[in-house]
Amino acid sequence: MDGEELWVASDATSLRLVAYDGPGAGGPSVVALHGLVTAVDVLRGAVVGFDPYRRLAAEGLNVLALDWPGHGRSGGRRGHLTYRGAMAAAAAATACARQRWGGPVGLFGTALGGVLAFYAALEGSGVGAVACHNVLDLRDIRPILQRTRQGVLLPAAGLLRRRLSPRRQEAITIPASTVVATADLAEDPRLARTLSRHPLSVRRYTLAGLGSILLTPEDKPDVSAQAVPTFVAVGSNDRVLPETTTRAFASRLTVDSELWVLPGGGHQMALEHPDALLPVAAGFLKRHLAGGR
Repeated sequence: MDGEELWVASDATSLRLVAYDGPGAGGPSVVALHGLVTAVDVLRGAVVGFDPYRRLAAEGLNVLALDWPGHGRSGGRRGHLTYRGAMAAAAAATACARQRWGGPVGLFGTALGGVLAFYAALEGSGVGAVACHNVLDLRDIRPILQRTRQGVLLPAAGLLRRRLSPRRQEAITIPASTVVATADLAEDPRLARTLSRHPLSVRRYTLAGLGSILLTPEDKPDVSAQAVPTFVAVGSNDRVLPETTTRAFASRLTVDSELWVLPGGGHQMALEHPDALLPVAAGFLKRHLAGGR
C-alpha cells in the first residue's frame, strides 16, 4: 500500500499516521479521521485495489491518515478512546501535517471521525476548514438511538456509568454494536462484514471511553459556536445518523457551511461512493484552505 508511516506522541500515547503526498510542500493538507470499529488499514484493505486516502490525495490534498488511540496500530489500550484523548490526537496530527508540508491544514472525518473532526475544529486545533461525513450534537445523542439495541443499551450504559468510579468504568467494555450495528456499517452486507471482521477492527469499547464521548454532554461546546468553514455530508439511506437529523444540525451552523446529501448513500460513502463524495469534500476544503496560506 502507498503512504509513509509516521509516529507522533499524544498524551503519553504513540499515534500512528500514514502520509500521502498530494501537492507537496506548501499545498493544502488534511488530517483524515476514521470512525468506530475501523482503522486506517481496515479502510485501506476493505475494497480490493482501492485506497480511500490515496484517492483523496489525488484530489489535490496532502493527506495524513490517523489511527485513533486504541485503534489500528496506534498505542493505548485497545478500544479505549476518550473525548479529550481524541481532541489531543487530532491536534497532534494537525501539528504533524503542518510541520511536514508547511501549508494550511483541514480535517476530514467519516462516521464518528466526522463527529470528532467537527469538534476538533470547534475546539481550536488550528485547522482552516473541516469536512464531516456524519455529524452529531454530543450534547444530545438521541439521533443515534434509532434501533432498539441502541435505544436500550446506551441509556443503560449512561445509568451504569454514573454509579461507577472511573477505574471501574475503564474495566467494563461494551460491544461496538451498542452504537453502530454491524449491518449498518455499510450498505453492502459483504463490506460491512469485511470491516467488522478485520484483525485490526475494534469490537468492544471501554465504558469510560465511549461514555466520555457520547454520555457526557456537560463538557461539550455548543455546535453553533463553530467558527471554521464546515462541509457536512450524509447519505439519504444512512441508518446510523439519518438525513433529517443531519439537516437539523447543519441548520444551526452560522459559519460558511455546505450540506451535501447523496441519494441512496449510507454510512460508508468514502468506500462505496468515493467518486461522488471525495471530489466534493476535497473541493470545499481546498477553497477554504486557500485563504490560510
